[in-house]
This record gives sequence, structure tokens and C-alpha cells, in this order.
Amino acid sequence: MSVQPLRNLRRGIKTFIVTRLDWVWTNQLIRSVTEEAGEKSLGSEDKRLRKASEWRIVVFNHESKQKHEDEPVSTQTIREYLECLWKQYQKADRKTRGAILDEISRNLGIHRKSATRLMCRRYAPRSLQGFKGGRKRRYSELAKRHLERLWRAMGFMWPQRMKAALKDWLPHDDHPECSESVKVELLQMSASTIGRLLKEARAELRRRLNTGTKRAVRRFVTEVPLRNLGETPPQMPGHCEVDCVAHCGGSLSGVFAWTVNFTDIATGWTECEAIWGKNGVAVRRALKAIERRLPFPMKALYFDNGNEFLNEDVIRGFAVKDRKEPLNVFRGRPYKKNDQCFIEQKNYTHVRSLWGYGRFDKEASVALMNDIYRKEWRQMQNFYCPQQKLVKKLRFGAKVKRTMDDPETPFSRLKPLLGSAEASALDLARSQINPFKCRHNQRVKLRRILRDYEGEMAPSEWGKMANA
Repeated sequence: MSVQPLRNLRRGIKTFIVTRLDWVWTNQLIRSVTEEAGEKSLGSEDKRLRKASEWRIVVFNHESKQKHEDEPVSTQTIREYLECLWKQYQKADRKTRGAILDEISRNLGIHRKSATRLMCRRYAPRSLQGFKGGRKRRYSELAKRHLERLWRAMGFMWPQRMKAALKDWLPHDDHPECSESVKVELLQMSASTIGRLLKEARAELRRRLNTGTKRAVRRFVTEVPLRNLGETPPQMPGHCEVDCVAHCGGSLSGVFAWTVNFTDIATGWTECEAIWGKNGVAVRRALKAIERRLPFPMKALYFDNGNEFLNEDVIRGFAVKDRKEPLNVFRGRPYKKNDQCFIEQKNYTHVRSLWGYGRFDKEASVALMNDIYRKEWRQMQNFYCPQQKLVKKLRFGAKVKRTMDDPETPFSRLKPLLGSAEASALDLARSQINPFKCRHNQRVKLRRILRDYEGEMAPSEWGKMANA
């Protein structure tokens, strides 16, 4: 190693030790420098460095990391040490750089490749603390907030159109907080900047428009109690969950078919009913049709906070009217789909697997859908399709171990819970069902419905049962 670079290295190390007397790697630094220099004397100019060594301040090196340390080294101090060596590294030749990398690896106990990455960064390690990177924001948060306000007021324009329209709209904007400086910022924004700043607002709008659940009237939200999630409903038939599934094809505009999906929590017995449009009257009729087909009495009903359930027709007309005792109704928490986990899992297995994700916007399709639901589909799913229920779930770090019970059909789970007369009637109904014939009839009817949408619905939107 040449003398001048080594002298510069010693001078940098000396400056670091003198300015930071809270801890010093004095013994290790002196040893490493003298070893590289061939045990040369440090000279009279390094008296302060020798004096710091005599003070015996805490020494941190690779060997002492294995022992108990009286004073831990702070990250900030390590950064300052690395900053001192980083400045030397930027100006040193290849051989001196290798010596600096060996120095860092030996003192900090890190791999040499890690030391290389530290020294080859664009910024010194100390300056990286609190450095966020990237350029500063050009437009203020206030300008972004007013951009979102104007975007809604201007009818949710596309960024290119909004950019062209801002110069005509802004002179008429009399919002008290929208000052002239903010208007100047808005006019300076490019179309791509407008699109980038509106990204979160546009995503939120899509989420809101793509949901079929609309908030119910406040009166029914306060009247219907939240379900007790701390208690599991009794393992007796009659405690049921219900939900609505949209056959919209990705667009909720217009009128189309819906499926009222209904399942019993204890047995897994599931019934479906198709309706045209979603409103309280149609949902009440579907629930009454489902109740007439149930082999057990309904005791409690659980649903979400949608206005199709929390309305006069369902809460008064279905749950109270023409009953000796009012039906118990409960709702889940808003935006917590897992509160209705039993019916949410049936939305795919009993609805989407049959119809897929296409749009059924012909009213005549509803009667054909109900013909499948009321005959082949309910017979197959409830009498011949076993289901498994979750017994317990254990988490081990990032892994989850689920324990499931033995597969049983809803018929097998329900039969021991019924009286002898009801169980005999259910046995008779099952003995008259041929599952292969049911599957064939269901396939024929399903393809007959899909023929009405030929050219309108892609085969990728069909349910998997259409190709079974």
C-alpha cells in the first residue's frame, strides 16, 4: 500500500475517534493500521489517538461481540464511522479500497460483500438515515384534496378530459379554501399526474359501485340486533344464514337476475331461489318459497346489512306477519363478510359453480333457473353431495392447521335431529332420486338457458357445471 493513501486513512480514523469519545474502537483500529503499514510508527501527529487509547474507552471489534458488552454501540455511531471510511473509499485506488473493505469487515464483523455494498452506495451511510429517496413533491396536499373534490363535481371525468376542462371550470369555482395558488397548481398538472393523484379515489369509487349491497334504512339498522359472535348457534336445524348473489356479469347497471342463497348452519342444508331484480318484496317471496321446501322449521335468520333484508317487507312481512311467534333476526357487522361465513362459502359451491359469472338479464331466465334450483340442484346438493365442517384451527407461525370432520351429506346430518315421521318422509324422498339422472337433466336445462345468451356471454363466464 502506498504511503499517502494510508496516511489519509489514518487521519480519517483519528478524526472519528477524537470527535466521538463515547466509545472508540481504539485498540483494533491502531492494530489494523499498523499491520497494514508494516508496524510503522504512527508519528507525533497521532498523539491524541494514543491518548484516546490510554483512556481505555469501550473497544468494539469482531472478537468482543462474543462477550458481554458494557455499553452497546448505537446505530448512529456506526453510521458515522462508515461515513468517515466512505469518503476515503470514494477517492482511493483499487488496493486501498480493498484495505478499507477488510477494515470494515474485521471491525463490524460483517461479510466483505456487505461492506462493498455499503461503500458503493451513492450516498454516505450516515446520510441514508431519514433519507426517503426520490424527488420532492411538486404539488401540495391541499391541491390533491381539491383535485379529488373537483373530479367528483365535474362528473368523474377521465384525466385527459379533466385536464382540458379545468381551465374552463376553475374560474367558476368559489370554494373558500381553493386559493389562486392552488388553482395555479391544478392548471400546471399534466393528465398523467392527475391520473396518478386520483388513483386511490378512482379505486374507492370502483369498489363502491361494484358492490351489490346497499346500506339499509337507519331505522332497521338500529332495530335489528347484531348477532353474538362469541357464541356458536345451537347445533339444531333452524338457525340459518341468507345472502344475495348477483348475476350481473361485472356491471350492476340495469336489472338482472339474483339468487337468494339460504343455508342451515348446523346441517349445511342449502336452498336457492332466483329473483328478478333485488328488492324487499322479491326477497320476501323467495324466503317464503324456500321456507315451504325446508324439512325443518326456521328458528333464526342471520344476514348482512343490505337494504334487501333490512326493510319493511322482510323484517315485518316475513319475520313477524302470519306467525305465532316472531322469527328471530340478526345482522352481522358492516363490512365484515366473515360474520356470515357459512353462507359466503356456499355462494361459490352452490351458485357460482352452476351459473358462473355471466350476466343473466332476460326475465324469462328466472323461471328456468328456479326449475333447476327446486328440482335437480337441491336434490343433488342436499342428498348426494357430502360436506365437511371445520372442527378446529391451529396456527403455527405462518402455517395454519385445520382439522375437518368426516364428510357427510346434509341429509345424513339432519336425519338424526328429526322425529321419526319427518325422517321417514325424508328417506322416502331420497329413495326416489337417481343422482345420475339428476345430473343429466340439470346439464340439459342449463345448456338450454345458456343458448339464450349465445354471443352475449363468453364460455369463460360459464359455471364449471355447464361443461361437466
